[in-house]
Amino acid sequence: MVVNETSTMKKLILSLLLLQLTACMSFNDRSFRSTRNSIVEQMPEITLKKEFAVSLGGGLLNFLNIITLDEANISDLDHVQVAVYNVDSGGMEIDFDDLNFAATLHQRNKRLHWETIVKVREEGEQVWVLVGMDLQRNSLNAVSVFVLQHDELVLINVDGELDKMIEFALQPASDHRNSRKAG
Repeated sequence: MVVNETSTMKKLILSLLLLQLTACMSFNDRSFRSTRNSIVEQMPEITLKKEFAVSLGGGLLNFLNIITLDEANISDLDHVQVAVYNVDSGGMEIDFDDLNFAATLHQRNKRLHWETIVKVREEGEQVWVLVGMDLQRNSLNAVSVFVLQHDELVLINVDGELDKMIEFALQPASDHRNSRKAG
């Protein structure tokens, strides 16, 4: 009887855990709608059709941080969002070079100042990486990536206290440098 109760308890805990994890995930592109709409407004000759979208919330990221025993320190992230859109241009060549991505992202989060830090143009592929900064707090709060490859647009957005994550990532190098100076 004790074995049966333990098994039932494990199933209940597993069910609650799975429910919690799925509550922290979304498979819609709601978080990218203003971005998608802004792109289509700037380029009315194209249409964007969602192929895939996933949004991971803070609860799931905190859980992953616990599982990794704080090795990755991802608890400073608020959201990680990815969406993939099929771009229909009616056969015309697609060139997002004239899009104002900073204004597009500003529609999403008006308190952040957006700057393009990477722009790559290769045959059949265009990439933009923008960072969102809270100028009043002097902090890095978001990174957004736009990748246009042939007729597919991939959008990635990461929100959170990214400056803390950068400090965490650079800590081993700093510790190594300080130990060399001391030795």
